[in-house]
Amino acid sequence: MDSGVSHKLKIMTKRTTSKIAFAFLALAFAASSCKKSTLFEAPLDALDPSLAFSSADRIEKTAIGMYDGLQNANYFGGRVLIYADQRGVDESPNTYFGNIGFIPQLLAGDGTVGAAWRDAYNSIYQANYFLQNFPANTPLVSPEKANQYIGEAKFIRALVYFYTENLWAQPYNKSWKAGDTTTLGIPLVLTVSADPFAASNQVPRNTIKEVYAQIESDLLDAKAKLPEPPADAFTRVARANRTSALALLSRLYLYEGEWAKAAAYADSVFKYNSTLGLNASPEQTFQAPYTTKESIFSVAMNGADNPNTNNSLGQHYGAKARGDINISSDYVNLMDTLHDARYRKLMQVVSKLYWTTKYPGITTDFVPVVRYAEILLTKAEALARLNSGVDATALALVNQVRARSNAVLPIVATTQDELINAIVTERRIELAFEGHGVFEFQRTGRDIPSHYNQPVTPWASQRSVLPIPDYDRQKNPNLAQNPGY
Repeated sequence: MDSGVSHKLKIMTKRTTSKIAFAFLALAFAASSCKKSTLFEAPLDALDPSLAFSSADRIEKTAIGMYDGLQNANYFGGRVLIYADQRGVDESPNTYFGNIGFIPQLLAGDGTVGAAWRDAYNSIYQANYFLQNFPANTPLVSPEKANQYIGEAKFIRALVYFYTENLWAQPYNKSWKAGDTTTLGIPLVLTVSADPFAASNQVPRNTIKEVYAQIESDLLDAKAKLPEPPADAFTRVARANRTSALALLSRLYLYEGEWAKAAAYADSVFKYNSTLGLNASPEQTFQAPYTTKESIFSVAMNGADNPNTNNSLGQHYGAKARGDINISSDYVNLMDTLHDARYRKLMQVVSKLYWTTKYPGITTDFVPVVRYAEILLTKAEALARLNSGVDATALALVNQVRARSNAVLPIVATTQDELINAIVTERRIELAFEGHGVFEFQRTGRDIPSHYNQPVTPWASQRSVLPIPDYDRQKNPNLAQNPGY
């Protein structure tokens, strides 16, 4: 058997058996998947840490188990990325996710929104569980392994907080309410309580800046502790390593308007050019085995690995699956339909409608979270905003992404604003249907255009974010609702 395949199967076996460490957690989550839930709906009798961390093998399985929550159909396996994209303008409205796309119609009692909120905090719970209980057992593993595990837990916690914050709280933007220190983010929960309704868990919402500061702190610690990218491609993509943290830090600083830091961390990723780079053709990232050099971190989906989980993105986006979500004319009109390989190789026409082919299956696709093309565009935008006029390096970087897709005409900008707008548009084309949609409008302070008979949506309006679920607010009276709900 090919050694890479053998190693992949070994990891999958470990991830399957990792349910030992979170057996009670998994049962509780599954049982509550079709009902409303509280923010911290975790079992009172989760597996005793003295068992979960009793040997090097069990610690490894428990660490791998932290990734399972990311696969959930309510999170990276489906809804969270769809929520971000449906609220932009690149996807058509549909009956299944209609209220998400047209957020003025959304109610705080919406069950799907509550499920996504719940599973976000379930993933945070798992990371906190590990961080709280593992340190007492570090002598059971090597110092290098101990650092890796802590780095993975902090990366996962930061990743989930990043997406949850951007869905349920106003965007972080230094040009918006400059110096603002009061606008609410989401609750920061950094410890585990045996009782989900304990006073320590009845926390209020933190401010946006506090949440971003925690995400930054976790990622900086993860960057210092995570190992270099391993030789095995599956492990490099499916488990966090140093490049995962560097790439997410670059994105975080772009969202904060910290242009110099965004560019510097992009450069830190580029130093790994012997391992990472653009694929020759854009569709390769989305084809098996999903472990090409362009993928920096992805959520690995496999039915055998996590039997109750599959890639809901493939179901909803697939023209021949459920077919809930097709591509809007707004997006198609951005494309060079004659030459751009992204039009020819990542889109198809079925029944006179456009569909993305980024998620061709429903059980084995990987979900790309951050990839090399994004980092190229991040540095391009950061330089374009830092430097007056037309920055030559920024222009070369954005054209590098375009050239890969055979877009015949390179971008020719004559002013700084033209260059910035061209880069932002290129990000929209390149990263479509990967969970960036509405975030790109919000972080750049651009109103969401009128589409499908819906009026223009101000980028930081009262109801430009999702509601805090009613059920959770009933359980936690300190959890303030977003305005307008």
